[in-house]
Amino acid sequence: MKNLGRIIVACSLALTTIFTTTSAQPLTSGQPIKSGENEGLSPLWFGMTYSNRPKGFAYISSEEYPDIFVWISAGFPEVRNCIFRCPFEKVGEDGSLIYGAPEEVMLPWEKKAKGKPSNFTIWQNGKGGDTYGIWMSSKKAFVAKLHPSGNFFTEVEEMAVEGTGGVGGLEMWSNDGRIVDYVVLSGDNAKYRPEDTAEDVAVSYYDGASIYRGELPYSGIFHSSFDLKTKVLTDDYTPITPDNRAILSGSGVMRVVDKKRGLDGYIMSSSLGSLKYVPARKSDEYGYVRNSEGLVLTHPTYGAKSMSFPSADGTRCDMIIGGEGAIYHYRFLGMDKESGMPKYAEPKVVLQRNADLFSGSLTVPNVVDWDSDGGLDIVSGNSEGRLLFFKNNGTNREPAFAMSQPVYAAGEPICIRPGYHVVQGPLEASWGYLCPMVVDWNGDGLLDVVTSGSKAKYELLLNEGTPTEPKLAAPHPISCDNLELWGTWRVRPAIAEIDGKMAMVIMDDDNELHLYYRVDDYNVADAGKLKLKNGQHISGHNQNNERYGQKGRGKLAFVDWDSDGKLDLLIGSVKRSSYPSPERGLPFVRFKRKQTGMQVMLLRNVGSNKNMKFEEPVQLQFRGEDFYLGAHSNAPTPCMLGDTSGGVNLLVGCESGKFFFFEHDDITTVTMDEKKSK
Repeated sequence: MKNLGRIIVACSLALTTIFTTTSAQPLTSGQPIKSGENEGLSPLWFGMTYSNRPKGFAYISSEEYPDIFVWISAGFPEVRNCIFRCPFEKVGEDGSLIYGAPEEVMLPWEKKAKGKPSNFTIWQNGKGGDTYGIWMSSKKAFVAKLHPSGNFFTEVEEMAVEGTGGVGGLEMWSNDGRIVDYVVLSGDNAKYRPEDTAEDVAVSYYDGASIYRGELPYSGIFHSSFDLKTKVLTDDYTPITPDNRAILSGSGVMRVVDKKRGLDGYIMSSSLGSLKYVPARKSDEYGYVRNSEGLVLTHPTYGAKSMSFPSADGTRCDMIIGGEGAIYHYRFLGMDKESGMPKYAEPKVVLQRNADLFSGSLTVPNVVDWDSDGGLDIVSGNSEGRLLFFKNNGTNREPAFAMSQPVYAAGEPICIRPGYHVVQGPLEASWGYLCPMVVDWNGDGLLDVVTSGSKAKYELLLNEGTPTEPKLAAPHPISCDNLELWGTWRVRPAIAEIDGKMAMVIMDDDNELHLYYRVDDYNVADAGKLKLKNGQHISGHNQNNERYGQKGRGKLAFVDWDSDGKLDLLIGSVKRSSYPSPERGLPFVRFKRKQTGMQVMLLRNVGSNKNMKFEEPVQLQFRGEDFYLGAHSNAPTPCMLGDTSGGVNLLVGCESGKFFFFEHDDITTVTMDEKKSK
């Protein structure tokens, strides 16, 4: 258990690098908050996205370490399906790789490569040699040459391929500069999602015993080669693994070689973070990658997209892994004598200079004085299920937020995940989607944490420490009438004190706003659904599909927005959602059909705090323009950072892991009946 504790701590600290110097960063309304670390260091990010896929490297900016190429596969439409080159700058004092701001690389789709093949890699033919981009589907491959500037591809040639199914991962190398070997990770064609063949399947992917109805997809490795000069396939696909069931939910494959230390084989990654090694000569003897203590090593975030990476001596034995959230660097340590598997150090996050503050994907922030030093800090949840603390080493007007530190509960870094049984199927087992509300729940002067997430279950992490040294207890369920309180998933509750009692608003299983009052630490009383002044319930209807996890997802917060003494309600909407109803609501009804419609809503309280009644929602805008926050999720929280002369300001956590700041006086509103989006 002692070793296991070390591993958990190491993973939780992966986003944390200790620096001694921080600098205040004046807040700019309408922009993300900048990192307050020395040199503005923060995890490498790629604009409005929540998923990245490292796809190759080339020595362009430096001969010490190569630049990294990253494919953006999800996020805001303007960013999705783009390639970025990250120029290497230096190695930090703690060994972290530090890069400059990513630069977009122009894609060659406009000519011969019509459509977007399913996978690709970027490969350099020897250090300082030509660099190629190879895009591959099950039937065709497109080979493009990168211009020496590293900013665009100059030509595209087409090559027919056959012999394998879908390409889930791709890696290439050459021993002579002409014949290019490559391996693909190919699936077993299992249909993950069960078909809607019965009425009860329309409600759940699981049967009455909570057993998943669908199949779990596996993958294996296949090898082939082509002639770089003639663009002709030279070998048929041959299996490396005994079958295509070597790894569950395979997401990447890489060739790793350091023959002096006995490394020569392939590493597969999975969406759940599993890492398996296949020796080149004994491919039937594959097993799990290990850490420095010989225990199984797993990637800390969902969707582990992997590629091999050169170590300091140039051998191709390190790993770079992306996915949701940050990009991580793994250093090769040698071979484990007992298992025969490679060993790697715990990952270090890849950093960027002069970057925005970063909290992991789908961040849900709170602005509170966590350590009671007078400075407002940020305490935030993310898609990994972690709770992170960003200490403010500046002032509230000009904060200097350090990089994240893990928040602990019962002596362990907080990481709350659903496990096997999650609404969209077991392959989302590592998606925590932690949605915390930091508040003094029991009035003892200490900040507690009430949270929900993928489990749609409301829990309390009670603070048993001191104002300056918070110490959270293990999560304890909150109950109503002796039944654990459940709602829809991925919802942050709104909590505030009303007439000496703590009030909590959630999204219930009808996807409607529902009010509860605290009875004691672990119990609440049902106070009914919230209503508009016309008596209508307030629904968070999603235009995509109400099944399979499309309900919920809203992020709620109380705020006296107009300083009239009444608590209003902020709602961070999700893509294609409409409040208070699908027929008449915001924000989706203002947008074109294919747009996302994700914005921040405000419900003004025209009743009283004790008897709340709300006007129809209005949508918040920045100086008359819609918020530019991403395409998936956002989490607004009122704050007293920056210039507060105009009233309470707004901090919004985004799917990209960034925190956008808005001054009160810059925020305008638009109603349902005003001009729709162009």
